[in-house]
Amino acid sequence: MALRPNVARLKDLLLKSGIIDEFQMRAAMGRLEQWGGRLTGVIVEMGFCDDETMVQTLSKMLRLEVVHLGMVQRDGALLSKIDGEFCQEHGVFPISLQNRTALVAVSDPTELDTIDFLSSKLGARIQMVIAAESEIQAAIGKHFRGQAVPATKRTNNKARDAHIEATSGTVFELDMSAPPKPGEAPREQSPSLSWMNKPPSANTMLDEFLDEGDEKTEGFTAEELKRLESVYENQHKTTSILRALQVLLTEKGYLR
Repeated sequence: MALRPNVARLKDLLLKSGIIDEFQMRAAMGRLEQWGGRLTGVIVEMGFCDDETMVQTLSKMLRLEVVHLGMVQRDGALLSKIDGEFCQEHGVFPISLQNRTALVAVSDPTELDTIDFLSSKLGARIQMVIAAESEIQAAIGKHFRGQAVPATKRTNNKARDAHIEATSGTVFELDMSAPPKPGEAPREQSPSLSWMNKPPSANTMLDEFLDEGDEKTEGFTAEELKRLESVYENQHKTTSILRALQVLLTEKGYLR
């Protein structure tokens, strides 16, 4: 499947921002080539970044306003001029049209061909704002197709954000060296694989908290909840990376 011309520009932009590393990007590009979709959405779906981080990063780098579409009012006259399938394919949602200026939410501001098409189709200047891919698809379903959209709760999780920031530079490597021979002492594990010994699983931590005594019967402390959440986020990210690695190695013929 051919990639859109803008993908290379978006790829460089996201790598430069630091919210995704080279290994994660290669995995996302592999999935994009195989299954299609949009790079912003693929990165979020694979767990490398969340919606809010994605839109805030693009907003900062491209100096565009962020908009949330949950309370947007339907502009029937405007939507009648644009095909819903086109909006879904290109990740855009027309919000309003006033004084020959159309306000359009986009998930990828680098798709300039799409913006040019909309400008020609509407006979108006396009003012872009950024919205999450998931919010755009939900708005398309609601306003073009009349689908009921469940309410979503936006959170400001400082512990999660701090953990993502602290682990954003983590690089995972495979130990391809031969195993020790019989009778040899096991080699010291390389620093790049030391993470395998460190994090206890969420279940282990839960058991530890429950076994500490009666003082825990009233619930977890704030510190314990923070630790559990940090472990969960780390395991989720690790699982996504390992899954992407498996796909990549399968495509290269190393796994069957």
